[in-house]
Amino acid sequence: MSDVSLRFQERCRITTDATASSMPMTPPAHSCTDGVPTVRSSPLMSKRPVALVTGANGEIGRSLIEALHRDGRYRIVTLDLSPLPEKYRPLCFETYAGNILDRYLLDQLAAHHEIEAVFHLAALLSTRGERDPELAHQINVEGTLHLLRMAQSLTLRLDRAVKFVFPSSIAAYGIPTLEQKRAYGRIREDQGLEPITMYGINKLYAEHLGRYFTHFFRQMGALSTASRLDFRSIRFPGLISAETVPTGGTSDYGPEMLHAAAQGKPYACFVGPDARLPIENEDRHLLTRVERFALNINRTDSFNIGIGTEWPIEVVP
Repeated sequence: MSDVSLRFQERCRITTDATASSMPMTPPAHSCTDGVPTVRSSPLMSKRPVALVTGANGEIGRSLIEALHRDGRYRIVTLDLSPLPEKYRPLCFETYAGNILDRYLLDQLAAHHEIEAVFHLAALLSTRGERDPELAHQINVEGTLHLLRMAQSLTLRLDRAVKFVFPSSIAAYGIPTLEQKRAYGRIREDQGLEPITMYGINKLYAEHLGRYFTHFFRQMGALSTASRLDFRSIRFPGLISAETVPTGGTSDYGPEMLHAAAQGKPYACFVGPDARLPIENEDRHLLTRVERFALNINRTDSFNIGIGTEWPIEVVP
């Protein structure tokens, strides 16, 4: 085994359904034993481009894997700190356990796969971000920068723009007073961008990083006319899923209330009865919008999506 392969093996664990899954589905073209990949030929799969999903074990990640698998245009490669559950492994070409802060790991992913789309979901959410703002900056900003650098390198190597899909957040907004909020009305993408949480600050800065890599990367160097990646960002509201209960976000009380009610359990909510929570149903609408935006729309700016519901927080007898 080469030194490069050994170093790659030390930094990540490659997991597939080859030995673990009991689902009656076609296994991926790549399997592995002890982190050393072996290849099985699959002519149909080998012709499809690769999509990398980071944070694949998160609230959006698992549903996105299913949606991309149904769509069928990509072989799915996932990256998360923890191994992907067996249920989702048959849907993926390869799954990796590793850290987005590991630049060597990302370089090896790019070397092993011709990645044409990156769905960057990995993040440290708002509650934990307030408890450890430096760690939040490392993961949400430096990790994103590492992935943008990887995607730009792939863009140059493949000579076509790699799509980089970044889920931002309404945490990027910050409006000082209720009077100013009322004056804005239906807020635009360029209004009220004064976030007050580390998570919101990180997301807004990462949006600017993506805009830079798309329009201005190496603008004064010898590569000023070279191809650049295609960054797309959506500012999501609060999300709810019937499958998972979110953790680590300041708006988690909404989904937690509904999950508790569905189980017949009481829930003490820390917000007042006049609070309103913008919410989107992940299972019904969200992934359709992500897919259309990521795969079909020729747009590289950050933008909001229409909110399906604003929930009054009233039912806590």
